[in-house]
Amino acid sequence: MTGGGTYNTTLIDSIKRKIKHELVVPEKKLIDFKEAIIFAYMGLLKSEEKINCLKSVTGAIKDHSSGKIFKN
Repeated sequence: MTGGGTYNTTLIDSIKRKIKHELVVPEKKLIDFKEAIIFAYMGLLKSEEKINCLKSVTGAIKDHSSGKIFKN
């Protein structure tokens, strides 16, 4: 298990109770690295006006390009 949700102990405990396999949570450095890579990629997709948020993952009504790019 990696990503920002890994820090949600309620979520992790709930998943552990529902699965029959071992749930491995890596060290903080790896969790944070993956989260940073994902958000950087989402930013890249946004800057190219490509879809970066899938309705199948988020429950949104449609796929869309989420976020705001601020330029100086």
